[in-house]
Amino acid sequence: MQNYAVWLVLGLALAGAEMLTGTFYLLVYGISAAVGGVVAWLGLGLPPQLIAAAVCAVGGTLWLRRHPIVKPAADNHAYDLGQQVEVSSWKSATQARVRYRGSDWDAELATELGEQPSTLYIVGQRGNTLLVAKAPPAGQR
Repeated sequence: MQNYAVWLVLGLALAGAEMLTGTFYLLVYGISAAVGGVVAWLGLGLPPQLIAAAVCAVGGTLWLRRHPIVKPAADNHAYDLGQQVEVSSWKSATQARVRYRGSDWDAELATELGEQPSTLYIVGQRGNTLLVAKAPPAGQR
């Protein structure tokens, strides 16, 4: 197998693996491997191939760090902040199931409460778990 074919197969494998992660880093590394393959196809030796792939990978990684494709979670869920939820059931003193947007969600108390109220407000989100409190966040009333 030719050097360029190895690089291109590696690039395709990395690009395919990217579909499982959604971070775009593996896509950058797949493109970098493809660049190494192009340099190999041009007939240059292994050191120029490695240098070209490394420069592309470092440049792409730095670009992704400065220009994130996905917004931070706090921005994605800002519209949920301050929304009222109804407690369906309490799992423990700090965890509950709440009704929100037509379905049940796991919820966790953001602050300790002495009681277990039936109405709470969303103050944040961690993954699929809503962070709730007795009062809406400041500025959300």
